[in-house]
Amino acid sequence: VARAEALYLQLLSSMKETRVLHGDLHHGNILSAEREPWLAIDPKGLIGEAEFEVIAYLRNHLMKHDNPGQVLERRIDQLASHLKLDRERMISWGVCHCVLSAWWSVEDGQDDWHEVMACGELFNGLLK
Repeated sequence: VARAEALYLQLLSSMKETRVLHGDLHHGNILSAEREPWLAIDPKGLIGEAEFEVIAYLRNHLMKHDNPGQVLERRIDQLASHLKLDRERMISWGVCHCVLSAWWSVEDGQDDWHEVMACGELFNGLLK
């Protein structure tokens, strides 16, 4: 939690370009469509940087894989390469997002916060 707080302050103070974000862009919110090849549904409407936008996608169903750390690293590498995103910022936002999501789970009385924090540990382990 302390590391996430420090990362959050560092990330906020060093953002270069902000934009309107979907805010919950993951596998379940991306649909095949007729008017366009893909359609993003259920936007939350946030302001932030592109590296934050991909975190929900990176985390989605991650812990269901046999080797979630390997899957996470592959997803990060692919998105960083194809979208021209800063890999380290993505990872840092991942730590922050997991801690925030775990806190929301605790507040809502859900017991999945352990899994979310395990995901956060995977992100944390990738930080340089």
